[in-house]
Amino acid sequence: MGVSSPSTAPPIENRPRFPSGDGAWKSGRRAPSPLGYALADGLLLSVSWTMVYAWRYGIWPTLSVGPIATTAAWLVLHFLLGTYTSLARHQLTLGRQLRNCVATAIGVFMLATAVTALRGELFSSTMGRHFLIPVLAIGFVSNQLLRLSQINSHLWQPQETWLLITSPAERAALSRAIDFGGCAIPCGLEWRSSDRMPALPESLAYLLDLDGVAIGSQLDPSPHDRKVMLEWQQSGVRLLSIRGWAEVFLQRLPPELVPESWSERVQVFSHARSGPTERLKRMGDLIVSGGLLLVLLPFGALAVATGCLALTRDVCSGRNGRPFRRLRFSGGGGLAALPQLWNVWRGDMSLVGPRPLSQTLMDELEQRFVGAELRQWMRPGITGWGRIAGPPPQEPDAVAWELARDLYYLRNHSLPLDLHLLLLSFLRLPLQLIRR
Repeated sequence: MGVSSPSTAPPIENRPRFPSGDGAWKSGRRAPSPLGYALADGLLLSVSWTMVYAWRYGIWPTLSVGPIATTAAWLVLHFLLGTYTSLARHQLTLGRQLRNCVATAIGVFMLATAVTALRGELFSSTMGRHFLIPVLAIGFVSNQLLRLSQINSHLWQPQETWLLITSPAERAALSRAIDFGGCAIPCGLEWRSSDRMPALPESLAYLLDLDGVAIGSQLDPSPHDRKVMLEWQQSGVRLLSIRGWAEVFLQRLPPELVPESWSERVQVFSHARSGPTERLKRMGDLIVSGGLLLVLLPFGALAVATGCLALTRDVCSGRNGRPFRRLRFSGGGGLAALPQLWNVWRGDMSLVGPRPLSQTLMDELEQRFVGAELRQWMRPGITGWGRIAGPPPQEPDAVAWELARDLYYLRNHSLPLDLHLLLLSFLRLPLQLIRR
């Protein structure tokens, strides 16, 4: 990691100015522009539709107004909604992408209906079921592929360089997290202190070949610095908060970066208590736990009755601090957590969430870290992001490590992430049984 110094910047009169345009100054590793993503989406949509048509009808399609107009409408609406701009800036979340795809699909359908009506034609089954709906479905898949390519771009692109403007406390927290746990996405770092920071030279992004700037919560940029950073952003440099950078590159959120103000914590972690997300998560818990209980309950009862396994209960702190009795098999190894399916069905726990802790351990955690109580905003889980891999061997504070992973999950939990964690847990169950 390098440390940039104000003295490394050339005098104002000798600064080289980098060209305007998205990523134009990035030497040899220019990021795709919004137009590039739009063209890629159009190409994927066209090729996919051609292949599906050939597979279904046995002939190659000919050029016609319908497919061209539908593809063009799809691209224009996505462009207006900012999908491709967000992709270029690595700021497209799954939720926003889904909303944009639904809105674009509705828009294309309405345009097609209006055009058909103006031409005095009927909205035939060919236009609806056999043409328009498949095209929109393929467009959704192609858009998902673009987002996957954006998320995993670090696997084939050169290591990124980031400027981190932080307070001394934020730098200490991040340095400790990086030293012991490393980065999930490797990158080179340049540090600057937010305390009495001199004005940012316009050429700094060019000199350091920056991919992004992460801004600390205690920095209030001057009007000059705001203008400079916004110009950098227009040239392809990503702007993130320190918390956002930690979530992307560490895939955990050090508890020292949690806002000290309760009102700010409510705003930052509102995703953990959002109505629709919470209800969908609860519905999935009921369906999965209910199905598994119907299958496994007879075998569990037989194992307890024959003395192969013993059922134990301990009191844990649940959602909003409400205590509940957690069920477990003593000596069950990888199967010890199976009785907790009953806790999930009752609503005490979830399939995925923070680790259940006793009230004593929870009180100790809250005394150490300001944001520890955030763990109780969600139901504790049978498995979770904080336990899948466990802390690295060199991590001296496993509790802080797991809390950082839990905080990340609170901010980013979604159905795809839950399915990913459940799949990993299921795949590791045979290894746990073998070790037993």
